[in-house]
Formats: sequence, C-alpha cells, structure tokens
Amino acid sequence: MVNDWNQVPREYERELDTFIYAWYDAAVARDFIRSPYDPDAATVRRLHDYFHLNLSPAEAAEACFGRKH
Repeated sequence: MVNDWNQVPREYERELDTFIYAWYDAAVARDFIRSPYDPDAATVRRLHDYFHLNLSPAEAAEACFGRKH
C-alpha cells in the first residue's frame, strides 16, 4: 500500500522508521549524541543513504559520528 501524501510504500516507511530509531539508540549508547537530538537535513539524507546501503543502525551511527580518518 502506498502513502498518498508522499508516495512511499508503508512497508518501506515502517522499515526506515525502525532503522532510524535503532540508529538513534545506537548513537546514544555510544555517546555520539545526547537526547533530545534533532538531526539536520544533511544527516537525514545520510541516514537514508545508509539505509539503502543496508548498513546496520550501529554502523550508520559510527559512519555519522565516529572518528574520520
């Protein structure tokens, strides 16, 4: 079924929501962020990319906030 508002399949929307909640929990657990946290537009775009690349939420948290070489 498709959500008429933004034409995103509901199943995809649920999977993405689950991923983002798990990413948030992983980022808080690793002390990358503190609650409450409001990601900027660039971070949201990266999260969508990480989701499409099949990264785990923990891997996505590391990619967003971990040390860069």
